[in-house]
Amino acid sequence: MVMRVEPDYLTRAVVKTPAIRLAIGSFKDLTSEGLIRHDTDPVAGRLLAGALSSAALMSVLLDDKEKYSIRIDYPGPVRGLLVDANADGRVRGLIRNPHVMESADSVEVACGDADATVAVTRSCEGRILNSGEVRTAFIMPSAALGYFLSVSDQVESEIRCEIQLQPDPKAPVRSAFGVLIQALPGCDAEEFDGIRNRLLAPEAGKILQDAMLLADEKLRTLLMWLLATAEVPEYAAYPVAPAKFSCNCSRERMRDMALQMLGRDDLRKLFSENPNPAVRCQFCRNEYHLSAEDVK
Repeated sequence: MVMRVEPDYLTRAVVKTPAIRLAIGSFKDLTSEGLIRHDTDPVAGRLLAGALSSAALMSVLLDDKEKYSIRIDYPGPVRGLLVDANADGRVRGLIRNPHVMESADSVEVACGDADATVAVTRSCEGRILNSGEVRTAFIMPSAALGYFLSVSDQVESEIRCEIQLQPDPKAPVRSAFGVLIQALPGCDAEEFDGIRNRLLAPEAGKILQDAMLLADEKLRTLLMWLLATAEVPEYAAYPVAPAKFSCNCSRERMRDMALQMLGRDDLRKLFSENPNPAVRCQFCRNEYHLSAEDVK
């Protein structure tokens, strides 16, 4: 049997009855690039891949030119995650401790035994539209962000991501699938709880991981499972641009940041000690070399 392999994709859909919306996607390329750029170990990689996938799913909730800035802080040695997601599918992210397995051999130990803090800001071209912060006992980024949307945005939500890693430095992510569901006005709360529970069941995970199902087949199969029906429900699907790891850093931006943080005097001193200094973007790890002309 030949396994069909699809490129990354992202689809949003609206179901008429019950009134729910969802986003479903594959994020193998997105997450692989993030893990490679940050040279993550398996524990850190699983957390970063989950955060990138979840942010990509949330991007369908944004209007044109809007952006989510997400921060998840943990009390454990992994410390935290930062992820940005734009309405056009551009996503970037980092994990504070990419080599957390030096002190923690599991996600639970890496994150710590106290609540995580989730902070999300929604903005448009630098103008903050709204922001919120919650504490949650959920440690996986998908569950933590689903909880945030339910509590802070007051829209009943759930996010599930299925991440499979592999020991390949050039392609560390074997597969990365995810789904976001939200209740729309008119959706019965008890009925949505049932849908949420079915999304969290092992059967939903198997559907997400099934490599033999193409995008539209996976959406139909998952909807039938979530709604406990033998027939495909009435829904409208809207494919959008797949999420891509993309950073807006540049030499000019990094130069201005260095000037803001260090000042011209400190930079001149730095040049006297090192004639070819470089600054590195924390999100994409690209290096930019500065010149003496930058501090004149």
